Amino acid sequence: MAKSNGISKGFTIRQFFIDDTGNNYLMVKQNDKIMILSLKLAEKKIRLIGQVTKSTKTIEMKRKREKHLFRKLNAYGFNDYVLRNQNSITWVRLSDDLGNNWKIPVNYILDNGEYLNFREKSFELQRFVSLENLEQFRVHKEENRRI
Repeated sequence: MAKSNGISKGFTIRQFFIDDTGNNYLMVKQNDKIMILSLKLAEKKIRLIGQVTKSTKTIEMKRKREKHLFRKLNAYGFNDYVLRNQNSITWVRLSDDLGNNWKIPVNYILDNGEYLNFREKSFELQRFVSLENLEQFRVHKEENRRI
């Protein structure tokens, strides 16, 4: 629950189907300040995508390098459906467990990310951006007020 002036405000929860099967959908939990985006895929496991701060139109995403880095491309993946269909997101603030931080324009990911879809693993369509290409968006420790 979020609080405003000491009064709890509830979240609104909506779901959107993201493919023709009707088994995969995006869950949006929101109040007037934030949105929490999650995927619920066919196997019914919920995967957190990230949290959007509405005032800055920024989605905060966290990655564990060992688990999330696609080694073949040396790249992190971003949900294509969310980036194409959420007009409330302009920036992706990405961080990983190695202390790296990036602030990436959504349009850069949409224009330059490489499409991949791992259907047999029940992953949604993703756009991958290599660590090399993300380097231009690195936020250094002295520039990052959140560290």
